Amino acid sequence: MKLVLPILLGASLALSAQIPTKEELKAKADAAVDAGKAKADAKTDQAKAKADQKASDAKAKVDAKAGGVPVAGDKVKAATAKGEGAAKTGADKARAKTKKGSATGAAKAKAVTEKVAK
Repeated sequence: MKLVLPILLGASLALSAQIPTKEELKAKADAAVDAGKAKADAKTDQAKAKADQKASDAKAKVDAKAGGVPVAGDKVKAATAKGEGAAKTGADKARAKTKKGSATGAAKAKAVTEKVAK
């Protein structure tokens, strides 16, 4: 009996030490939400950079071909500059919308976590 009591006490202490508190669970959930948001934001930034690069490459390709045409070439170059600007503006808007969406989603997830933790 003397041996069983310390073993039971040690087992109960070890068991209670392994059960996370609500605060710990909330912190882990918030960290997971933040990590997901950061990952989504990084992908958004990569997609924007890729779109900007495509727009610049397309402009350079058309401008190179238009360079050999005297008068029309200047008009083509002006049009491609305008098109490149519009493409980059579109990419900026898409990036901002996606980041806003991921921030809203993260805020909602944290609110749910907060509600559950209470």
